This record gives sequence, structure tokens and C-alpha cells, in this order.
Amino acid sequence: MHVLGKVNLTSEQLSLLPSICWHEELEEAKLEGLRELEKRSGIPAGVQCAKTQWCDDMGLCTEVCARGSVEVVPWLRNAIKTQAQLSRRLPLCLATLLGTHNSGITIADGYGNRDEYFQQYFKWIRWVSSSSKLRTNDQFLSLTDQLNLGVRAVELDTHWVEGELRIAHCGGFHAAPFNVLVKAVNLVATLLGHPIHWDTETVGCDPSLSSIPVAAQRSFADALAELAAWLVQPGNEEEFLLVFLDDQPDIQAWGFLPKLLIEVRQAFPGSMLYTPKDHAARNASDWPSMAELVAAGRRVMVVSGADYGPDAADILFTRPDVCGWQEPPLGDFKGQPSCIADQQAGFAGDPHTLEGTLFRVTSCEILYGPLNCGFVPSGENWPVLDEKNLHEVTACGLNMPCPDLLTPQRAAGAIWTWAPGQPYDADWSRDWQAGWMQYLLRLWRPLHKRLELQDVELCAIMRAEDGRWRARPCTELYPNACRSQQGGWALVEGESRGTCPEGTAFAVPRHAKENAALQRALQRASQEACWLPLQGPDWDSTEEPTALPGV
Repeated sequence: MHVLGKVNLTSEQLSLLPSICWHEELEEAKLEGLRELEKRSGIPAGVQCAKTQWCDDMGLCTEVCARGSVEVVPWLRNAIKTQAQLSRRLPLCLATLLGTHNSGITIADGYGNRDEYFQQYFKWIRWVSSSSKLRTNDQFLSLTDQLNLGVRAVELDTHWVEGELRIAHCGGFHAAPFNVLVKAVNLVATLLGHPIHWDTETVGCDPSLSSIPVAAQRSFADALAELAAWLVQPGNEEEFLLVFLDDQPDIQAWGFLPKLLIEVRQAFPGSMLYTPKDHAARNASDWPSMAELVAAGRRVMVVSGADYGPDAADILFTRPDVCGWQEPPLGDFKGQPSCIADQQAGFAGDPHTLEGTLFRVTSCEILYGPLNCGFVPSGENWPVLDEKNLHEVTACGLNMPCPDLLTPQRAAGAIWTWAPGQPYDADWSRDWQAGWMQYLLRLWRPLHKRLELQDVELCAIMRAEDGRWRARPCTELYPNACRSQQGGWALVEGESRGTCPEGTAFAVPRHAKENAALQRALQRASQEACWLPLQGPDWDSTEEPTALPGV
């Protein structure tokens, strides 16, 4: 190989040469393939947004969705609003918060920008299939777009990198199988005349494990500022965020904890933070609802993955102190009707969902060529919180499901209230303001659907077939959904809409698990549907926050 005369190889690199498939006559053709990767798409299929580019210092660019521009169709936007409203009324340990895994490791901010570029190196490595994928970004969309899609629990991988607290996918572990792949990739890069240095001794920090220049990794302060900006946007005044820091104790050991605390305080000044000190002052063992916190001006709580002890106790919660926080693997989840979040032997608490323990369950869809997210040579990640699995865990009331690669389609899997396209809303002007496409879709809706609901007072029903909510004329006849103080459901027929017997209340399900219980009650009673206490045009539930009994 004539290229050997142009580079100096280490003895280790020389030992790896037999694993490199190098043909001099193909060198120029393959290099041309690298040159063609000047721009790639980081916008998943089916996502509508304003397109922009993220470019690094090598001139490599990815087309991404501009921050906050992802289109959310009206029914999904309304369902997100409804579910957030219901969740805010419950004590925090009994609420459901959609999260995302490694929320800040997103292609929208450049993470994974060089994936397809580095992926081309696989062509020269004998034991790696040229079809193997490299995907080092956990998310496609910006933090703002994730929040607009219903995310209320954000994970920020926070580490000290190149003189600053940054969002970096660091692990601090050594993975031998991955090191072999990395060394081979480094060798190919060296042979091509632009060596890189990448290993798993200090995974992901410096050098970056996310195909992004180290100095281009986003600052922690900048990510916090984006969250703070979303909280003050019109329409978000009642929203509450949980921010989870996937950090490491070395931040404290290296003396950078004060900086982290200062940046949190600067992003969320005054009384915006709900802190361990505030919680201790309640003199109560139970947790408040998010609605209570927002009413008191508290909009954010920050939970650290590391325990810094008293040095951070004024600002940061630690995981075990928040509702007995647990993070079982998705594979240990058991769905309806058991709804068991953790099937591991010896689990100390109640493994069922919504019984007081906060269960955060993540899934990862990163790919390192022939290695999956756990550096296992299987080439795939399973199980994952895709559209189907996310719907199943949400229907069981899992507190905090955190998928990778969130899109509007995947976010719709977390909806358990309104059926797609519901409720019909006569406010055509709002559709026009949301975008001409929504206006045209409204025009296309079947004529009989539009005529039967035009100028008719609409109320909400739940259908037994799927447990989803729909708008129907308030004059139709259905039984009322009446909830007892113990949380059970009675279906009351032959009465006017909203009438319930003493000891029960005409009520809306407060979470997905309670919704499923009402659906089962309908099916047992062979009822097609029942009334819910929601009425157009605003469709807001006016029910007061209450404690949640067992279902």
C-alpha cells in the first residue's frame, strides 16, 4: 500500500493492519464517498419543520429542524395540554411525566453530526459490515420541540469538558469490544491522512463520543437557558419541569460543583426552583402536586444523579429522596392488567405503577456499528420505547418513560386521552393561524362529520373499544362516569348528564391507569361509551386537585 509511506503507524496500529481491507485502486473511489458527505439529513421521516443547518469546524453539515419549529397537529397539541393539566393536579409521586433519554444529546445541536462521515470508515474494516450504522445522537429534536411534544422530564448529561460544564455523552468506563472498533477506525483515519483520537477510557467527554468536536458540545448554561425560555413563553405559565442531571461525582472532586449550582440559579432565579430546603419546610412526608408548586411560583426541580451531600442540598435533590426513585430496565416491565414496573427479585417496595414509587424507565437507540448501545455485538437495541411500547407503558401509568428519538409520531404513543383528530373544534381561525395545512385538513374532513357537529354543543365521551375520548353532541344518551372516593368507577344510566349518586362524583380519569379501569368497567357493563365532565369549546376539566387512592 503506497499510503503506508505517508504515515507513521504505532506498533499497535501495525498489528491491526490485517483487519483493514485496503485496495489501492479503490482508495480514490471511497475517498470520493467521504467527500460527498458534506450535508446529511437529521430530520426523521414524517416530521414537518423549518429546516436549518448545523455545521462543524470541518465544514460538515447536517440539515436539522430549527428550534421550536416542529409542527404539532391540533389534536396532539390539545391532548398534551389535557394530560399535562391532569398530571399537574396529582401529588408528584403519583403523577406521570413524559421524559426523554439523554435529552440534550440531539442532532439539532450537532450531536451525531459526523456519524455518516465516520460510518464510511467501516468499508475498510474486514469484520464490520459496510451496512452497519453509526448513530451517536439520542434525540433528533431540540429541547424546545421535545417540550412542545409533551416532555416534562428532561435529562441533561452534565460534565466538565474543556474548561466548561457541557452537555456530553460521557460514561467514565472501559469497554474492550468497543475499543477494538475504535482503534480500527482510528487506524483508517490515520491512513487517510486525518487521524482522530477516540477511546473509551474517558468515554464521550474529550474526545467526544457523539461525533461532534469537543468545543462544539453545548454548554450546560445554554441548555438551561433554553428550558427557562420555554417556561416563560405565552401559554406555558402553568407548566412545571423536572430536570435530571446525569452527572458524575468528579464535578465535586475537581471543584466545579459551585459553578454548577451558580448556573442552575442563574437560569432559574428567585423562587422558580423547588429545592430540598423548600421540601423540608413543608413538615410533611407527602409530596405536593405540580399545580401547588406552580401556584407558589415554583416551576422547576433539579434532581442529580450524583450525591454531593450537604454541598448541594440547598438546590439539588438526589434520586432516592424523590419518591423512592427507581430506574428498572424496560425488559422488567409487565403490562396490563398487572402494570408492574420492576419484576426483579428482591425489589424492596411495591413494584406496581402509581403506588408511590417514581419509576423512570429509559431506552437507548444509539448504534456503534456492530455494537449496540450497551457495547454488545448484537447490532440492535431491544426492547425500546417505540410508538407501540410507549403506548403500553403509558397506559399502565408508568411515571417517567424516557424514549430515544422522540418525534410527533412517537409522542402520540404517550397519549391516552383524546383519540386522533378529537375533539372537533369550531375555531377555524385558530387552525388557519396554526398553518394552512391544518386548515386544508379541516376542509378535507368528511362532510357528514362536519355537518353533524356544526353549531352543536359538544361534550366528551370515552369509548369502550379503545378507552379514548371523543366529542359528541351533549344531547346524546350515555351513562355517566361516576368515581367513588376509593377510586372505583360506577356507570349511572337513566339520569341527566353529570348526575351521580351520593359518595361518587362525575369525574374524568386523572391518569392512564385510572382511564384503563374505566374502560374495563365499560366493557364489563357492555356499554358503548360513557360521558366525561368535559365540554367544548375549551374542553378543560375543572375538577379540583385531590389525593389519589389506589385503583
